[in-house]
Amino acid sequence: MLRRVNFYSICIAFGLSVLLILAGSRYTDNTNYRPSSENRRNIKNIQKVEDGEELLQPLPTNADDGSPDIEKIIEKTRSKIKFELWNYNYTASGVNNLENLLMESGGRPIRSLIISTWRSGTTFLGEILNAMPGNFYHYEPLLKYEIIQIRGPPHADKALKTIKNMLKCKFDGMEDYFEYGKGHLHQFSHNGRLWDHCKYKKELCFDSEFTARFCKQFPFQSMKVVRVRLRLIQEILQDKELNVKVILLIRDPRGVMQSRQHRNFCQPAPDCWQPELLCADMISDYVAAGRLLNQYPDRLMVLRYEDLALNPNATTYKLFKFLGLSVTSSVTEFLRSHTSVEVAGVSSTFRVSRDVPFRWKNVLKFDYVEDIQITCKEAMSLWGYKMAHNASHMLSKDFYPLEEYSLVQ
Repeated sequence: MLRRVNFYSICIAFGLSVLLILAGSRYTDNTNYRPSSENRRNIKNIQKVEDGEELLQPLPTNADDGSPDIEKIIEKTRSKIKFELWNYNYTASGVNNLENLLMESGGRPIRSLIISTWRSGTTFLGEILNAMPGNFYHYEPLLKYEIIQIRGPPHADKALKTIKNMLKCKFDGMEDYFEYGKGHLHQFSHNGRLWDHCKYKKELCFDSEFTARFCKQFPFQSMKVVRVRLRLIQEILQDKELNVKVILLIRDPRGVMQSRQHRNFCQPAPDCWQPELLCADMISDYVAAGRLLNQYPDRLMVLRYEDLALNPNATTYKLFKFLGLSVTSSVTEFLRSHTSVEVAGVSSTFRVSRDVPFRWKNVLKFDYVEDIQITCKEAMSLWGYKMAHNASHMLSKDFYPLEEYSLVQ
C-alpha cells in the first residue's frame, strides 16, 4: 500500500513539474518586449486605477510582433503624470490645473534653459530640475557639435533653431540629431522618462513622431546647454511662444579647469583646455547677463555653482520660485540624497556638496593656479572670485575664495 501511495505521489509531482515548465515557456515566448531588472530596480509604469491604488505593469506591447504599443505608452504616460501630480500646487505655476500646462490640450509648459560650459555643475543642476515629476529633460541637444563653443557663425543659427524646436516638441527635420544619437545613446538616457521606454526598443528614441508626441505629455520641460554663449540666447528669450526662463550657471575657473583634468575629451580641444578662452567667455557672459537682465528681468537668473553647492536647499527654493515651480517631495529627497554622500565617478552627482567647490585648492599646484589667475584676473574680479596670493595662502583654511559681486545693467 505504501509503495502505491509513493508511486502516485511521484506521478502527480512529475505532472505538475511538466505543467509549470510549459507555462513558463509559453510566457517567455509571448513577452519579447518587456522591462527587466536594471540598475538595481525594475523599470515599470505606474497606472492610477479607480480605487486609488498604484498598479505596477510592464511596458505594453503589441501581441502580434512584440513591438511597443505607442498608443498605450502615451495613455499610460498621461495617467502616470496625473497620478504623480495629483496634489501639486498649480497656483505656484500661475495656472489652475494640469491641462493649462500641456501642449496636447493647448496649454503651455513651464520651460527652463540652463546655459553654462563644461564641468560647471550643469549635470547636478539639471538633475535637480529633472527631479520634478512631469518633467521632460532635453539633455545636451548640441552634442553632435563635439567640443566647441558656439559664439556666432557658422553654427549659431542652426543650434538656436534646434533648441527652439526641441522646446516646442518639434522633432521633424532633425535627422542629424537622431542619427548622432544612434551612436551616442547617452544623448537620450539622461532623459529617464523617455529612456524607460526606448531602452528596451531603441528605435523609439530615433522616432521623431513618437518623441514629439511623448514630449507633449509633460507640463514641465528643462534643457541644459554647454556649447552656446549667453549673448546668443536673446533670440530664445524673444520667442513669446516659448516664454522660456534662462539660468546662467557660472563657476570659478580654477574649479572648472581642475574638473576638466579628469575628462579625456577635453584636452585636445582649445575651447575646453585653454583657460584664456574659458575666461573670455565668462567676461562675455557677464556683459550679456547685465544687458539681458535689463531687458528681461523676470526671465533670466544668474547662479554661481559655489552658491548652489554650499547652500543647495536655499538656492533651489530660490530657483524654483523664479521658475514658477512648487518644490515637491521628490526634489527635496533628491537634494537630501545627492548632497550628503560621495559616489565615485567624474559624472556622478552624489557628492558631499560643501566639499566640492573648493577642492581645487587641495588638488592643483599653485603654479598652475597662478597661471589661471593671471589669465582670468578680469573674469574672476567680475564674478566675485578672490585670488590666492601664494601656495600657503591657497591652502590656508582662512582663504575663502568667494566674495560678493554685482552685475552692471
